[in-house]
Amino acid sequence: MRTLTVFAFFIFLSSFVLVNCAQSSKRIRKPVTSIKIIPKNKNYTVGDKLTVNFQTKIKDGTLTKTEFFIDGKSVFTSDKIEGSFEIESKNYRVGTRYLKSLSTLSDGTTGENYTDFLLLSDIIPQRFSYKIIKTLPHNIEHFTEGFEIRNGFLYESTGQEGTSSIYKIDLSSWKVVKEIKLDDKYFGEGITILNGKIYQLTYKTQIGFVRDLNTFELIKTFTYKNAQGWGFTNDGKYLIMSDGTEYLTFLDPETLSEVKKIQVCNQKGIVANLNELEYINGEIWANVWTTDTLVRIDPKTGKIVAEIDLKGLLGSNISNQNNQVDVLNGIAYDQDKGKIYVTGKFWPKIFEIELVKNTK
Repeated sequence: MRTLTVFAFFIFLSSFVLVNCAQSSKRIRKPVTSIKIIPKNKNYTVGDKLTVNFQTKIKDGTLTKTEFFIDGKSVFTSDKIEGSFEIESKNYRVGTRYLKSLSTLSDGTTGENYTDFLLLSDIIPQRFSYKIIKTLPHNIEHFTEGFEIRNGFLYESTGQEGTSSIYKIDLSSWKVVKEIKLDDKYFGEGITILNGKIYQLTYKTQIGFVRDLNTFELIKTFTYKNAQGWGFTNDGKYLIMSDGTEYLTFLDPETLSEVKKIQVCNQKGIVANLNELEYINGEIWANVWTTDTLVRIDPKTGKIVAEIDLKGLLGSNISNQNNQVDVLNGIAYDQDKGKIYVTGKFWPKIFEIELVKNTK
């Protein structure tokens, strides 16, 4: 009898555990908020007024609130099942903006939903061509990736595995006074100079170098999250890098950690393939890879404020001894003299140019 009682109790206990396990494994019914942006469009322009219509579906429970976030910042909260609110797009940078809804039930259950929208620039870039002021020699073996002028010297970084180096060139004699070669495994990319240091990126290894500007002695290496390193410049406070996309990444010069990103757009769409960079009079200038175009970017908004057409700069039928002239890539600004220099990969010439505003 005692044995049967224990066995019956065991069956009851097992049944209780199974029932409770089944109950606890029930799928939590989360609220789902649908989001529709009106007018329904692929692209919007900064300044457009957008309306967000929303509706929350709930199977169980009571809705406490739905909160909406743009790029992680709260912009609207409602305790209603459905409704709408407006987005003042003039308050946001150009590029892809992310809208998130977070709905909360009275028992604490939450549900999220996401959408995004693209904001284009509300200005038409000024158009410029150029005037050649002076033509200077350029080493035809230099696959130019970085181009900087400081205190009477031109600093140039070159790419490709096995031939990547940084050169210091005396502008009065155009002679190389210092050179540091990278290990053959690295493909050198952009450079920038700040606070007595020269910073350099590499192409696909996600590794950068910090060197003493005077001696080129290595101070430290650093890593970055971007899949690739392309151009490099700075605004006096932050380092700014390109990675071949439409994004520019701002880095802290001491910690080398990412501070922020901006997306670059004109009035027509996203502008990618941003390559060699230069900071000139409060703007970021960038080569657009494989084109003869330079763009001037507002670093606060990501808007392209001007475009410079350098078509025909090198002339036709120009090649170096190996017939391997490559694309335009290299912008150097002599801040002391207010002069702008441009060149390209394997180009035999460097050009001092002056901008000419197009009147058409």
